[in-house]
Amino acid sequence: MAILNVKLINQGSYVILDNGIVRLTILKPQGLLTGIKYGGMDNLLDLKSSESSRGYWDINWSLPGGQDRYQLLKGSEYNTIQLSNDHLEVSFRSTYDPLSRGVRLPLSIDLRYILRSGDSGFYCYAIYERPLGSPAFDLAQTRMAFKLKRETFHYMAITDEKQRIMPTPEDLLPDRSKQLIVPESRLLTNPINPDLKGEVDDKYQYSMDNKDGGVHGWISSGPIIGFWLIFPSQEFRNGGPTKQNLTCHTGPFCLSVISYL
Repeated sequence: MAILNVKLINQGSYVILDNGIVRLTILKPQGLLTGIKYGGMDNLLDLKSSESSRGYWDINWSLPGGQDRYQLLKGSEYNTIQLSNDHLEVSFRSTYDPLSRGVRLPLSIDLRYILRSGDSGFYCYAIYERPLGSPAFDLAQTRMAFKLKRETFHYMAITDEKQRIMPTPEDLLPDRSKQLIVPESRLLTNPINPDLKGEVDDKYQYSMDNKDGGVHGWISSGPIIGFWLIFPSQEFRNGGPTKQNLTCHTGPFCLSVISYL
């Protein structure tokens, strides 16, 4: 099969990256990933979630001594970084002005997506810059999150030993489960899949040491498609080799935790 060139399509408030194998739809200039077309599925992401809750970057931060603030990271300026027949990179940037008034995250953010010809996946990374003169702040957590199509992605795999059929989001509702002492833990009392009755769902059960991570994701029930996060290195992460980070959990969520205290 001939390898197709990558294509960049601007379509109103969206930009589309397409190499004939994978097709990404991204909201511009925000940089929110709203669609992933692959393997016969029009969208691997959850259509029941809003466009800001499918593929996104977020952060928890605070001013010194202040309250924790959760923020969805969005760009305000869209640019094409590189466009050739075999390589496409786009940028969604927001710039922090130290002279601006009000309480704002004192970081300039640049969200990047890369698609190459012949690849069955895509690349994501972000550049965080602290402009000179910016106020001090505490960064508690930042990550990229993908919420997959709940109707088809039921099987999660983290390691050869940690893989299983997972509950659905509906199983975490009060009529199907009971909250335990830890807020994130729920006893499944009436799950959609009766085989899961009596089990406890807790996202922290699926945490992994930095040294043991590298690949995690989900497999859909039909068509059979895998969605995997692959880390070429763990050097960008804080906390050392035995620091644990979340990977996947009921949603179905697939997480790339960049920094977590």
